[in-house]
Amino acid sequence: MSFSSLGQEAKNKRIELLNADVLEYDESLGHKAKRLIGKVKFEHEGAIMDCDSAYLYEDNSMDAFSRVFINKGDSIKMWCDELNYNGNTEFAKAKRNVKLVDREMTLTSQKLDYNMATEQAWYNTGGKIVDSENTLTSRIGYYYSTLEELFFKDSVKLVNKQYTLYCDTLRYNTQTEVAFFLGPTTIISDKNTILCNFGWYDTELDIAQFSRKATVLSSDQSILGDSLYYNKKHGYGIAIGNVVISDTAQNIILTGEKAKYYEVGDMVLLTDSAVMIQDMGADSLFLHADTLLSIIDTVIDRRILFAFHHAKFFKPDMRGKCDSLVYSYADSTIRLYRDPILWSDENQLTADSMWIQNKNSKIDRLYMKENSMIVSEEDSAMFNQIKGRYMTGYFEEQKLRRVYVEANGETIYFAGEEGGTPDNVNKAKASNLLIKIEANKVKDITFLTQPDATLYPLNLVKLSDMKLEGFNWRIEDRPEKVEDIFVW
Repeated sequence: MSFSSLGQEAKNKRIELLNADVLEYDESLGHKAKRLIGKVKFEHEGAIMDCDSAYLYEDNSMDAFSRVFINKGDSIKMWCDELNYNGNTEFAKAKRNVKLVDREMTLTSQKLDYNMATEQAWYNTGGKIVDSENTLTSRIGYYYSTLEELFFKDSVKLVNKQYTLYCDTLRYNTQTEVAFFLGPTTIISDKNTILCNFGWYDTELDIAQFSRKATVLSSDQSILGDSLYYNKKHGYGIAIGNVVISDTAQNIILTGEKAKYYEVGDMVLLTDSAVMIQDMGADSLFLHADTLLSIIDTVIDRRILFAFHHAKFFKPDMRGKCDSLVYSYADSTIRLYRDPILWSDENQLTADSMWIQNKNSKIDRLYMKENSMIVSEEDSAMFNQIKGRYMTGYFEEQKLRRVYVEANGETIYFAGEEGGTPDNVNKAKASNLLIKIEANKVKDITFLTQPDATLYPLNLVKLSDMKLEGFNWRIEDRPEKVEDIFVW
């Protein structure tokens, strides 16, 4: 006998029969095939096997039937109705009503292959794993007991009290308690639904990262990004790359390259190419600023948007810029601060601060406070001007129709025959004025207090003197297309 055969014999320990009520030889299965009936018990490599009946073959393999039970060590136990076991490879094939218990985990399937030497088990016809918190089903599953790793593929479904997860592929380490999911994945909870194509979740620390078209959907909001990070314990999340946040209740979309989310106040902080889009069809509003902050006002339970620094917006009927602005969804009011400027058709409007009030997604009124001025270009040298401490603009069909000037009212406007070239200029002062506008031009001025007015023939005045204090024509700042909101 060679040394190699001695080594093989030592390695392939024989299956030892410990008990059977009846032992018979079945010549149809081989001269040395043993048929065992009643309270059959085997031992092999530290594993104890029980069954009602079995066949033990001369090649060191066996088939067991009815109430098959395997107990290996203190942790792994397996039950099934049928078992084929090879003692040389320590490989078991279990069929029908298979149940494997390892520590706190229970695996059930109708077919399970189990390598007892490496403590690896797998199925490919469907299985279920249950522990104290989770129930997982899949068509294909692998379990590596020594590595404490589980791997599942095809129709994977994980259910626990907090969420239900559907994915194509899932890997989970029972020691680190970290799950990795690959392929199309959906996670559904009471608060939201998460979609992604790759990600991981640390169940112990309650932190997760989702990527490859990652999306979080809630009842009135969705968050999309190349990568999403979420810390559930602290209620904090980060979205990076092609971020799109949609408020379905208000038809408002926020986009940018980086966003931070805080559950407290349902707050979103968006930076890097940050843009707000309010969908109004052909009249949609596009707003850019260095930083956009969206937060819930808990008093009225409505969202407020803050745009900080270099705020600029474009709407076909209204364009503007300022340092910062606040947009309240509750009353559809936009408040502009620090050097605000608006353009409504051909009219340029400036003041220390402004309020734009919308109604039915259309501009309804404009409130201008301190150093208010409206300027429109008659030609490159002549500018119609209205100035006052406070102004209120009234809009119809998104066109500026009337302006009420309150305190320190002044006007300069050029006039002539209807439809003709201006041949005179009217300069007037009055505390309060009411101005009617048609076709973007002053149609009529009503002085509500005694005016100080003078009409000058155009050929007798110096046009450079026909400028009110604070006059500044800023046509170069006016955005002519949506892309201009990024140009400061």
